[in-house]
Amino acid sequence: MIKLTKKQAMEYEKKWRRVNLIKTKELQTVSMEVKFKQLCLLMNSFPFSAGQKREKELLEVRKRWKILKRKCGQDGR
Repeated sequence: MIKLTKKQAMEYEKKWRRVNLIKTKELQTVSMEVKFKQLCLLMNSFPFSAGQKREKELLEVRKRWKILKRKCGQDGR
């Protein structure tokens, strides 16, 4: 492992603080729809139990999402 000088360590930390700030700003600008789609993709990647229970839950989530979109003034498509 390479040892860093104090100055190098401070520059490294400063760089990553900037990266984290940019990532935070990007996350704040992402629309609710994109966040919801990302959540769906993430949830679909986990091995949940298959069957009617999951389908029922998915329908409920979609129903709630339509309500949210309608209340936010979007057309719900």
